[in-house]
Order: sequence, then structure tokens, then C-alpha cells
Amino acid sequence: MKRAILFGIAILAALGFAAPYIDVNFMRPRIERAIQSGLGRRIEVSKVYINLFTGPGFTVEGVTIYDDPRAGIEPLMFVGSMEARVRLLGLLSRRLEFSSLRLHEGPSGEQPTINLVKTGAGPWNFQWLLGATSASGAMPAITMRGGRVNFKFGDTKSVFYFNDADLDVSPAKDGSATLRFSGAPSRTDQAQQNFGHFFVRGRWDHQGLDMRVELERSAIEEVARLFDQRGFGLHGVIALDAQLTGPPQKIDVAGSLRVDDVHRWDLLPKRGGGWSIAYKGSLDLRGERLEILSASEGQFGWQFRASNLLSVPHWEAAADMTKVPLATLVEVARHMGAALSEKLGAEGSVSGTVRYSESSGLEGHVELQDASVTLPDAQPLHAANASVLIEGKTFSLDSTTVNVGDQETADVEGNFESGAGLDVKIATRSLNVTDIKSFGLASIPVVEQTPQGNWRGWARYRWRPGEKGAWTGEYELQNARIPIEGFAVPLRIQSATVSSSGDRVSISRMRARLGEIPISGEYRWDPAAARPHRFKISIARADAAEIERVFAPSLMHDGGFLARTLRLGRPPVPAWLAARRADGTIAIDALIFGDTQTRAETRVLWDGAQIRLAHLETHADPASASGELTIDLSRPTPRYRFDGKIHDVAYKGGRLDLDGTFESEGSAAELILAAQAEGNLKGRSIAFTPDAEFRTVSACFEMSPGLKLKISCLEVSQAGETFSGSGATQADGRLVLELAGRGKQVRYSSPMAAPPSQP
Repeated sequence: MKRAILFGIAILAALGFAAPYIDVNFMRPRIERAIQSGLGRRIEVSKVYINLFTGPGFTVEGVTIYDDPRAGIEPLMFVGSMEARVRLLGLLSRRLEFSSLRLHEGPSGEQPTINLVKTGAGPWNFQWLLGATSASGAMPAITMRGGRVNFKFGDTKSVFYFNDADLDVSPAKDGSATLRFSGAPSRTDQAQQNFGHFFVRGRWDHQGLDMRVELERSAIEEVARLFDQRGFGLHGVIALDAQLTGPPQKIDVAGSLRVDDVHRWDLLPKRGGGWSIAYKGSLDLRGERLEILSASEGQFGWQFRASNLLSVPHWEAAADMTKVPLATLVEVARHMGAALSEKLGAEGSVSGTVRYSESSGLEGHVELQDASVTLPDAQPLHAANASVLIEGKTFSLDSTTVNVGDQETADVEGNFESGAGLDVKIATRSLNVTDIKSFGLASIPVVEQTPQGNWRGWARYRWRPGEKGAWTGEYELQNARIPIEGFAVPLRIQSATVSSSGDRVSISRMRARLGEIPISGEYRWDPAAARPHRFKISIARADAAEIERVFAPSLMHDGGFLARTLRLGRPPVPAWLAARRADGTIAIDALIFGDTQTRAETRVLWDGAQIRLAHLETHADPASASGELTIDLSRPTPRYRFDGKIHDVAYKGGRLDLDGTFESEGSAAELILAAQAEGNLKGRSIAFTPDAEFRTVSACFEMSPGLKLKISCLEVSQAGETFSGSGATQADGRLVLELAGRGKQVRYSSPMAAPPSQP
């Protein structure tokens, strides 16, 4: 008996291994009729083999299962290889019937394909399948692995399909079927997919369906692209489950949606902050319409409608907010990548409705009630009410009064349009500069350079994609401080009117102080000009020593102690100095040099390390001077050169006129001793010595450092006589003149400067 059993097993094993290679093509017509009877559809196969290992049955290749003529001419299924298991009870009654059909990949790797067709009359082709099989006989169980499910609408194939599809259909005697399905939704017009699988399981009969649908965790962007190829620029994860119950034309839908790790495309995922949302609605498979809405009542509700789901999807969505906490929306904005400080606090609520549709885009109206925003070390912002209107790509903020702290207010309005830019206007009667900068308005011209002060007026900011944002406005600054490179002290503005237009800025009616120097006047900044800084300054009174102190960083830049100690050579010109270009006028009513007071006015042409005071005019009645003063700042200490004339200078009881060039280097205390000069002079009524009074004098002069004077081509008239000669200073500092005339020679000696007058 043992030998017989082993022998039988060996024979069965041999038959099992040999069966797939035994061509039983002569049974093909009978097998086709048997499958056709079970499915109610015409079928064609190309090859047939016996299969014993998966149960008594056959392996058929090159299978084409045709569809109902009402669904079109394309077959219902293409199958490369199918295993058909024989129903043993049918063999007892001498009928060939199949209990199951297993669809899988063919010998050449072709995957099984099912075409689901929505007919022009409304029903889908799979709805007719149940009726046809119940009329023709027992429907076999159908299993598919790794297949593809296409969708058609009449003769037009949809871009949607399911890839990597697994299907199990188990028919029951009452004409119903148990369905299990999983597959990855895809589009033919998208090369790369990053989508999870749909899982469907439940029961289908002639009355309708009762199924549970799940979507495993999937990329939000890919889910969005199923409906709109543009996507929304958001990344994250979405998952859902739903219960579907009812007839195909009105299926009740209920379930929950889970969203996690939502972030913008350009940001790394952030963990946490997920939402779980219950929903309900209806699905019409015939009309391809889906309507769902949030199932729970509360502060946030939403609706979603879609039509032509599997052909050309059209959809719209709406969200309703009822006193949603502003803090919640701020946190959502952070999660979406908004550059909001973690220390930003927000209170208040938001109410309104926002809708989106493909035809009109985004639209709606949102209101903020009792909204407050705070940052550490800044005054809180509060608005009793703020209204935002959304129209397509435009977000408009109605004029809103914002309280800054307890005493300051500002009116804000503006709009933002995607693709067009931002337009914001802010107006205030009085606002602290520090408060402006705390909330992102630090780029207002002039205000951006002011660490303190008050601001009132209006400013408008406009930005367009691909362009630099620009401010325009009319406003006044009070009690502001502006540090200026090259000045030892900041400019303290008591009051000034500012007008800005794009990159151009104009300051007028300015009252300010620079150190101890009072200033009034106007200033303009025009970056397109050769000298962008333009000014007109009036000074009531200024001491020369104070001017030198204020301008010391510009005048003296010797590279510091280390450079001086190591003698590293001439220090480089500072970058700010090399870049400075200015053109303006300065008028000083009282310029003080020790005991001397003079009026002065000039045009200033500042080009990098070279300053030129053109058309310089000074008056110390009755003396005056005119000419051009050049200041060279490329050296560690400034170098001066004056070309011009000096008139009516008091000298030894008379007056001198000088015409020539004066050069010197260093600070004010060093200028006279380091001076070099040459030119011509003329004098009148000069009492050179007690016994020598010159009615007129003319000469050429040269002066070298140390006040060493040399006089040539000297001519003097004295007591009706004319003398000529020369002169020079001596080691003791006295000036000696050697004169000759009418055969006689005279020699005069006197201190260069007159002795101090006696009381």
C-alpha cells in the first residue's frame, strides 16, 4: 500500500510538472464557451494548457473578453495569462464550468487590463455585468494581480487610470458580489507619480453598494494634481477613509480626512500640526458628481463639489469660519512657511467665507474682530475690526485703524494680487519710529536710517514681481537722529518734511543740529544723478573748531594706531568716502575763527576723496575773499589748496589785497605753520615802521613752511618817491625790506605782524 501511494504521488507530480507544457488547444472552443457562459461576454483565447497545481483547470493565454455592445467596440479585458479553475460539481453533470478566473501577467510581461466604460445612457459597463452573468449562469470568482484599470467615456479614454491594481470579485448565489480592490490612482499626462493606494472592500448587488474606501498616506500635491494639474505648491500628507452606501446614482458618503505635515514646496516638512476632519456627502457614479462637507459643527466648516470626476474634472471648494482664533491661523501660516517670528503673539478671532472654483478662482470676505498682535519689546497692535475682500488673485484690506500701544494710531489699507504685486498705504498723525520698525516697515526712506524719532504723514509701498519694491509718500519726521558716515556726531533732526517717489527722496523745511551747529535747508537723493546727494544748507552760526570736530572722521583717516606704529604706508580710502558723490550749497551767516567772524557761502562738489568748494565767498567787513578751495582727503591728513583773491585785509594800519595760491596740510592748528603760498599783493597806507609809511605797495610773494616769506618785484611809493626792491623774513621772524630809488638805498625791518594794540 505504501508503495502504491508513493507511486501514485509520483505519477501525479510528474503529470503536474508536465501539464503546463501539454498543448490542449483542441479544447479551446469548449473552454471559450464555458468562460463566456460564466461572464455573459464573448471571449477569445489563443493558447490553452492543462494546469493541475492550482487545482484542476487550465492556463489560457492571449485572452480577450469583449464588452457589451452598448459600451462600445473596445474589449472589457485584455489578459496575457489567465488561470481558469474547473468547478468539480459541474463535471459530475458533464458540464464544463469554472469556479474562478485568475488574471495575471502574460509570458511577455504584459499586465492584465480592464476597461471601465461610462455609456452615453448613464450606466457603467460593470453594472451590466452582474445582470448578464446572473442570466447566463454562475459567475466565477475573478482575481487580478498587478493589473491596470482604465476609464472611458463613450469612445474617449480618460487620462485617469489605476496602476498596480489588485482585484478580487467573489459572486454570491443571490446575484450580489463581494469586492476587494486596491490600486494607485494615476494620470497619463504626468510622468512621475507619488500617490498612495486606494483600498476598496464591500458588497455590490442590484440595489446598490455597501463599501468602505481608504486612501493610504499620500502626497497632497499628487492628490491635488488629480483634479488640477497645476497643483497648489503645497507638500504634506493626506489620508482618508469613507463608507459608501446606496445605489450608484445616489451613494451616501461618510468618513474622515487626516492631513499631516503640510508645508510649502520650498520648505522641509514640519512634524505635528495635523488635522482630522469628519465629513459626509453624496456620490453620483452615473453623473460623475461628488459633494461632501464637514460633518461636525464648530468654528470651521468646509464644502467640496466636483463634477466630471473621471473625464475632465471640475471642482470648487468653500471654507466657512466663525470666530476662529487668530492665533490658530498664525500657527497655520507658520506651518505653511510664513516668516513669522516665534515670539509673535496674536489674539482675536476671524470670521467669513472663502471659496475657490476653477472659473472664478478664489473669492470671499473675511473679518478680524478685536485682533491684537504683539512682539517682545514692541508696542502691541490692535484693530477692533479689519475687513479683507478676496476676488480672484486679489486680497484687499479696507482702510483699518490700528492702535499702536495706548496712544498711537495708524490707518492701513492695501491689496495683494498674485502675479501683480503688493500695494500698501499707511497713514498716521504720530507714530514712534521704533514701533514702525518692529512690525516690518523699516524700509521707509529716511525712516530706515533713523534709530529714534516720531513719524507722521502717509507712505505707500508698491511691489511688482521681478521688480524692486518702492515707497512713495509725504511725511514729517520729528526729533529724529540719523548717523552719517564721515561725521563724528549724528544729524539730529528737530523737524523735516520728507517726500519720496521710488528711489528719489526729497527733504525740505529741515531744522536740525550737527553737534553744536544749527542747520536748516533741504536735501535730495537721486541715484540716477552723477552726484546723487543734492543739498542746500543754511547755518546761522558755526565755530570753525566745531566744524573740524564734526568732520574729523572724514578729514582724518590715518588707519589707526597699529598702522601708524608699524608705518604701513598710506591707508586706503574708506569705501564710503570713495563712493560719496554730492553737489550742494552752504551759506554760513557767522563763521567764527577765534576772534574773527565772517560770512561765507560756497558750492560744494564732493567726488570721493576730493572736495571742491567752488565760488567760495567770505566777508568779514571790510575784508573779503573769493576763489576756490580744494580739499584732498586721500591722505591720512587733509591737504588744502586755495586759489583766489583776498581784499581789504587790515595790515599795519592799512589794507592789503592778495591774489595767488595757498596750500597747507594738517589740522587747523598746523595750517599756518605748514602753509605754502605764492602770488601778488597790493597795499594801501601801510605803516611798515613808525618812520616809514607806504602810500602804495605792490609785490610778488612766496611763502614756505614756518612762515618764511620771500618778496620780489617789490614797488612802494613813499612821500612822493617810488622805490623798488625785495624782502625776506629773518631767523628772528622780522621782515626786512631792501629798497632803492633815486640813487639811494634804504633798509626797513619790522615784525611781520603788528604788535598788539595798547589799552
